[in-house]
Amino acid sequence: MDLTRHCELCDNQKTDLKIGTTCGLTDRKPEFNKTCAKIKLTDKFENKLKSVNIEYENFKRKKTLTYIYFAVFLVIGIAVIVGGYMLGKYALNSRVISTVPIIIMGVGLAPLGMAFGTLNKYRQDIGAAKYKKDRIDEVLNEYRIEYNINIMFGKEIHGTQEVYADLKTKGIR
Repeated sequence: MDLTRHCELCDNQKTDLKIGTTCGLTDRKPEFNKTCAKIKLTDKFENKLKSVNIEYENFKRKKTLTYIYFAVFLVIGIAVIVGGYMLGKYALNSRVISTVPIIIMGVGLAPLGMAFGTLNKYRQDIGAAKYKKDRIDEVLNEYRIEYNINIMFGKEIHGTQEVYADLKTKGIR
C-alpha cells in the first residue's frame, strides 16, 4: 500500500513540489509499517471523506437519468438510420439514385454517438469516484475506523447543488 494515502487524510501532511508528501512532525517521507502512530485525523480527514462520498452518491443518483438519456438517443439514432434506409430503398424502387438517404443515415450516427458518449462518461466517472472511495476505505480499515455518512441532496440553484452530509465516525484515536 502507498504510505502517502495515509498522509492524504492526516492534518500533519506537508507537500512540496520537489520532495512530495512529507510528515509535518518529522519533516521526512512517511516511514511506518502498516499504520502511523502519529496520524491526526480531524478536519482534513472529515472534509475529504465527506467530499469523496458525496461525489460517489451524486453519480449513483444520476444512474437512472443517464440510462434514460442513453435509451432515448439510441432510439432516435436508430430511427433516423432506419428512416434513411427506408427512404433509400423507396428511391431505388422508384428508379431514382440519390445521396440524400446516405446523408440522413450519416446524421443518424450523431444521436448514437451522444448516447454511447454519455453512457461511457458516466461509467468512467462513477468508476473513478468508487476508486477514490475505496482507497480511503482501505486506509480506514487499517486503523479500524468505521464511519456512517448520511447524505441529503437539497435544491439545485443556478447549477449549484445543496448537499447536507452528517458524518459519524467510530474508532478514531
